[in-house]
Amino acid sequence: MPLTIFWLIFLAGVLFYFLKRKRTGLVCGFISVVWLGLISFPFLPDLLVRSLEIRFPPLLEISQINSNDSVQILVLGAGVSDDINLPPNDQLTPGSLLRLSEAIRLHRLLKTSQLVLRGSVAGENIGKSGPFTQAALALGVEENKIRLLGIPGNTKMEASEYTRKFGTNNTLILVTDAIHMPRAMFLFEKAGQKPIPAPTNHLLKSNGRKLSNCFPSALNIYKMEYAMHEIFGLAWAKAGVRSRGER
Repeated sequence: MPLTIFWLIFLAGVLFYFLKRKRTGLVCGFISVVWLGLISFPFLPDLLVRSLEIRFPPLLEISQINSNDSVQILVLGAGVSDDINLPPNDQLTPGSLLRLSEAIRLHRLLKTSQLVLRGSVAGENIGKSGPFTQAALALGVEENKIRLLGIPGNTKMEASEYTRKFGTNNTLILVTDAIHMPRAMFLFEKAGQKPIPAPTNHLLKSNGRKLSNCFPSALNIYKMEYAMHEIFGLAWAKAGVRSRGER
């Protein structure tokens, strides 16, 4: 959490200053301001985001996918709301809705494919499934084209649960945020899958050279936080695999 790091350094500087260690306090204050600049201006956040998003291109060409095979399109989970006063599509966060819409786009191109969505503890009971499934139904997906995964807590658990439930013989298309795709691909490959990446919800999009793009913004802090989360998450996953291999 880059903004939390800023406040920790800044408050440490204030504490040192009032403890009569003014030089240390001023140094901490200077470092905190420099850090705030690094995370709020676009240069460093965009660099880190780009290093992750360019690894897997969008799935625009599907001619290499044999539609006669058992094709499953897995939408990795993201945020949802349990506000029953909203329609199911509005219960999904923007990121979740973008993932689902990309999966539905691919599903309509691959007529015989199935969508694999986060479901519920009730197994394959569509009627008791969560917002992902209800939103897919509301957007025109046929009920018999949906399979439920359950409610795994994280990406590693999703990879394990999918493999346990559906095996490794399906043609698997993996849909998640472009920035999250490197970690997702690593974890699914370690689970024995050979997924086809279908990244979506790109944080970096070409919108021309605008002067406003060079200004500090909360969006840049969000991009920095997401990038740091994925970079450290991928490093943690690889470290876990290495440590298990050593034993």
